[in-house]
Amino acid sequence: MTEEFHDKARRLLDEHARDLDAATLSRLHQARNQALRQHRPFGISWLTGRYFAGSAIAACLALVTVYFYQVQPPPLPSIFEDPIQQETAENIELLDDLEFMAWLVIEEDVPIAAATSS
Repeated sequence: MTEEFHDKARRLLDEHARDLDAATLSRLHQARNQALRQHRPFGISWLTGRYFAGSAIAACLALVTVYFYQVQPPPLPSIFEDPIQQETAENIELLDDLEFMAWLVIEEDVPIAAATSS
C-alpha cells in the first residue's frame, strides 16, 4: 500500500513540476538558495569548510610524523665487550636467518690469514 502511494505521489509531483511556469521555478530556486545560505554555519560555505578540515588534518599528520621521526629510542647499554656480540644482541632479528648465523660462527673460528688467502 505505501509503495503504491509513494509511486503515485511521486508521479503527481513530477507532473506538476513539469507544468510550472518560469516565474514560479525562478522563485522556487531563489527560495532554495536562500534556505541553503541560511543553513551554512558561521557563513562558511561547504567547500571552504571542507578545504579547512583537509588542511587541518594534513597539518596534524605532518606534526605527528615530525614528532615520531625525531623521537629516537635511547641506545642500549653495552653489556658485551665484543662488538659483534653487542650488535647481535641489539639486532636479534638476525637470529631468524640461521644459515647466516652459522656462517658467521664458522668465519669467527677461521684465522684472518687463512680467510684472506682463499
